[in-house]
Amino acid sequence: MNANAELLNRDDSLLLLVDFQKSMLANCVAPDRIRKHAFILIDVAGILNIPIILTEQNPRKLGSFLPELAAMVANPVVFSKNQFGCFENDMIRQAIAATGRKSVILAGIEAHICIFQTGSGGLRRGYRVHVAADVVSASSQRNLEIGLGRLQYAGAVITSMEMVIFELLKQADTDEFRNVLPHIKKIVK
Repeated sequence: MNANAELLNRDDSLLLLVDFQKSMLANCVAPDRIRKHAFILIDVAGILNIPIILTEQNPRKLGSFLPELAAMVANPVVFSKNQFGCFENDMIRQAIAATGRKSVILAGIEAHICIFQTGSGGLRRGYRVHVAADVVSASSQRNLEIGLGRLQYAGAVITSMEMVIFELLKQADTDEFRNVLPHIKKIVK
């Protein structure tokens, strides 16, 4: 089956939030939307019991992962890295593998650097990569578009946060749907 035709399955998915750091976010396209959508993704992942992995790029120079986002994760562990691609970092790669999940929901900064290199690294290692495009940014609109385009060409599924949420939910007549519904209404269209 074509990877773009596969729906996400919550029992096989993890959320990888890459480099949500104040200094990086401040220079990105639509920083308020990206931050708001990251909050929503974390909440939904928590409701659906989806593992969440957090990374920060060179925190000594760029600052730490946004504490308000990390605080939303039960027992957060933030992995520091100097590599641009998360799969090039032994600790992060092992944490991802330890979940036993093969679908990576990818969001973060910057599309043409860390998101591209992480997504392509995951694809090379046999992971299915779903990029929540409305929770990804870059320092320019052009770099955002190029990064997402190249990821799609490499085989990643370019999707939206709303699509991710509904694929994970699968149906409307559940308590989980009712718990997630208020978050869906907050999505910036």
